[in-house]
Amino acid sequence: MLLSRAARFADLRIEGLPFHLDDSAHDRMCAAADALRTTGSGVEPAWESYAHEHAPPPTTAGVRTLVLSATVSLADTGEDWLELALTLAFDAPSLLEVAAAVEVACWCPDDHNMHTVERREWVAGSGPALARSFTAATGEITRWLATGPHDPHRWRDGAGLPGPATWKAAHVPGSRPRPSDP
Repeated sequence: MLLSRAARFADLRIEGLPFHLDDSAHDRMCAAADALRTTGSGVEPAWESYAHEHAPPPTTAGVRTLVLSATVSLADTGEDWLELALTLAFDAPSLLEVAAAVEVACWCPDDHNMHTVERREWVAGSGPALARSFTAATGEITRWLATGPHDPHRWRDGAGLPGPATWKAAHVPGSRPRPSDP
């Protein structure tokens, strides 16, 4: 369930963490998030936080319950897209996974919506560890913003994934013109 949406990380409501996040750690996270806005790239992260029951949600292999997410949209051609994503999710009842990822639109025969073509993750079990992991994740996103590429085709080709032209050539006229919206 969506708890809050904000243009700035500092304006988010963050609840339901499995450990205490003191003011110092929160301030470090705010500073790291603000650094994304000052990269000179002209992109703004879209921040969202999610509410959960008082008890941490159960974890399942391969499934993570989100606590917080940010998306930086780098390209949306109307047929394709490229995004950078930062997520905080439950890894275990007392641990959070912090992840930074590069995502492209899916053009597979089965519509997966998107594919993660590069990803880094950290696990945090305390407020200070969360602040360090979050800072590292925003650093990865800043690096991707600075070094590119900002073309989804180059990321997709590097990962060996099919592109729009390949998908369209294999399907009949009238097939879906693009993958599901992100």
